[in-house]
Amino acid sequence: MLKSGLAGILTIAFMMLASGCASSQAPCDTVRPTTNDLFRVTTIAPFPRGLAMVDGELYVLCRGRVRGAGGVSAEVNDQAGTIYVVDPKVAEPVTQSELGDDVRSNGRIFALPTDPPFVLWDRNANPPESDRLTDRPYCTFRYHAPTSSFYICAFSGIDQPKKPGAVSFSKNLTDALMRYDLRTKRWHEVERHNISAGGSYPHHDVTVKNPPHGWLNGPDNCLPVGRWLYAVAKDNDCLVRYDLKPLESDPNAGPPPSERVLGPDITIRGEGRQQFYGHSALATHDGWLYVACRTSSVIFRFPIDDEGNPKQPIVGEVVAKFEPYDPKTGKSANITDMDFDSNGNLYVVSAKPSRIYRFKPDPRHVYDGETSEPWADLAKMTDNPKMKSENLLVDGNQLFVTSGDGYAYQQGAFGTVYKIAIPN
Repeated sequence: MLKSGLAGILTIAFMMLASGCASSQAPCDTVRPTTNDLFRVTTIAPFPRGLAMVDGELYVLCRGRVRGAGGVSAEVNDQAGTIYVVDPKVAEPVTQSELGDDVRSNGRIFALPTDPPFVLWDRNANPPESDRLTDRPYCTFRYHAPTSSFYICAFSGIDQPKKPGAVSFSKNLTDALMRYDLRTKRWHEVERHNISAGGSYPHHDVTVKNPPHGWLNGPDNCLPVGRWLYAVAKDNDCLVRYDLKPLESDPNAGPPPSERVLGPDITIRGEGRQQFYGHSALATHDGWLYVACRTSSVIFRFPIDDEGNPKQPIVGEVVAKFEPYDPKTGKSANITDMDFDSNGNLYVVSAKPSRIYRFKPDPRHVYDGETSEPWADLAKMTDNPKMKSENLLVDGNQLFVTSGDGYAYQQGAFGTVYKIAIPN
């Protein structure tokens, strides 16, 4: 009896290890998608960098073809800041090697960037790399129904030579948040850092000056929660929020009032004061705001009230830890986006190679992303070890994910939006 009981325990333990689960961490799933659950939706958007579902239609934001050293040819239609609307029901199995016309043509242009508020690429710059002011959408795309607006993060700068076959991004300190209003059919500025302020964040005294205040160095993600737009910045490690209430009744109300919520320091329940760096992703579920940090590779949460306000004092809980940034290799888990399903599962994307993790957050059992197997290893499923994915969106029993490596776009390549049928 003892032997059979021990054998059963060992069998269960072996199965848990084989599935990537560990008894000391949050519950994880043994049912994972296969290549038969993975589909191509569209390839029409260059470097897709954000997804939003509105009234059954999928909206896709383009980061465009990255300007490498010397700039991309002026003959190339860059499309940075372009919004496409695509049919999410189109689905072509990845097991089908040839790209079909339905996927290739799935989408139409919904909105184009305009100057103002964007600073668009000066195609006449000589030399091309002298134009460092161009705004490019960076990493997120959200819709807020009360203001009938899409929100994006933007940055400016250019890629410059680092060594043969590699590039290094040179920033220009003009990061911004932009808003496309469906009522005015226009782009509006939510936030912009004033380049004349150099490395000062905010760029003026917020007690005496009107917004925008220029809080963000490297805006990395944003998320509407009630009347608030929360935004994080990876380079100065902060969480800021913007009051969207005035924009609900007046689309021309101007840049919204804003305030800093958190820096790198936060009190963690049971652990005291902690520091986390590289704020990069946001999600909300059941009265909690979740923040991911791509440098520290930690996901923490803190409680918010029914109106989206942080409960005071702010005390957080760590729910997941992934591979932290290694300055020697320049690599980390590179967490860039996350989203919940209706069952409370949190989906987290690790950018390159493209992997998606899924778990139910539980601070009593911190999820170990360093040792756990991904829920979906897209790089393996597509047989592309260099696959890069930076945004995901859960909609019912489907998960949409972007893919594209900007440095391939000098040759005119396009990105792909995939869809995973979530197994029961």
